Amino acid sequence: MSKKVLWVWSFNNRQQTVGTLAGTSGVTLRPIKFQKEMREVLAPEWEIEFISDDWSEEMPLADVIVLPKTNKTLYAERAKNANVVWVSGIEVAEHDYEGIKQKIVEA
Repeated sequence: MSKKVLWVWSFNNRQQTVGTLAGTSGVTLRPIKFQKEMREVLAPEWEIEFISDDWSEEMPLADVIVLPKTNKTLYAERAKNANVVWVSGIEVAEHDYEGIKQKIVEA
């Protein structure tokens, strides 16, 4: 059975998009390609789901939650009991799949 990773790719509040550049959705020019390749790098040990986190709901549960490093302040309280990996926009923009995988595996 594979472990589950939730990657907070974008943000919303009560199903309304939050106007912030702090997510990872706008960092890469090819988001679908990035997500596909990230899935391939993690498979079969890890199953990854890219989500839009709704701040009006409870923090989603997973073995590991990937959050943009720029949102540490926003998630400080909300993610305190989660197994969180913080990823920078540079890691995403440079498609550092192996570096991100290493962070997830070590979490």
